[in-house]
Amino acid sequence: MNCKGIKLFTIVGILAIQACSTNKQIISNFPLDDIETNEIIKNTTKSEINFNNLRTRVKVEYNDGKSIQSIFLSLRASQDENLWISASMIVPIAKIFITNESLVFYEKFQKTYINQDIDKIMQSTGIKRPVELVQNLLFGKPLIDFNKGDWDRIQNSNYYVLQSKSGIQNTIFINPENFQLEQQRVYLPLISSLLTIDYANFKRIDKNIVPTSVRITSVRGSDVISLNLEYSQYDFPDNLTFPMDIPEGYKLKTLDEIIK
Repeated sequence: MNCKGIKLFTIVGILAIQACSTNKQIISNFPLDDIETNEIIKNTTKSEINFNNLRTRVKVEYNDGKSIQSIFLSLRASQDENLWISASMIVPIAKIFITNESLVFYEKFQKTYINQDIDKIMQSTGIKRPVELVQNLLFGKPLIDFNKGDWDRIQNSNYYVLQSKSGIQNTIFINPENFQLEQQRVYLPLISSLLTIDYANFKRIDKNIVPTSVRITSVRGSDVISLNLEYSQYDFPDNLTFPMDIPEGYKLKTLDEIIK
């Protein structure tokens, strides 16, 4: 090997060692003090779920401290655009289809349904893309887009912890070993409520690593409500349908009437 070849080989070797060294600095089973916030964000974004279409089944357990109820959901989604849910308790009881512009819902007990534009309602609350918001909550992505907010890093001995600087207070807890988002907290000052979402039991399916267990806890004063979600049968089909025919004889309601 001539001198030029030796020099080139040496340079390549040094660059390779530096690259390996950089990876070792980032991947750790404990938080590193010298890692930049933008590097944490970049690596966490790489680990997020990304899909065109998604389909799964979910067992949901509702606990308000007084009673516990379980329902089963069939869930279909196209990323950030459509969310379709069919709920059952032995027999089908309700369906809901949400886009960023509209909400269609019906339930079989009272035989009522909603078919309403929601874009103006959402915009009045500052929510421009409700489907994206709900999907982020369900599948372990920050409720506030990393790229649309400023973040402070909070020191923690177990996680990389980032907190949004403005708007809704979103605090996220990131596993330093694999950059999976394992918990996020959202404080809602208008109703003095703290929402905590925990993600666990991650599983690799195709090219995605997805949580198969999600716990959502709402604390408002002394009232605590929790939802435990257990996902099964994840798959990512090429095509999806969102069947939403309202049965005959159902009574039309508005969203305001249902909430009241």
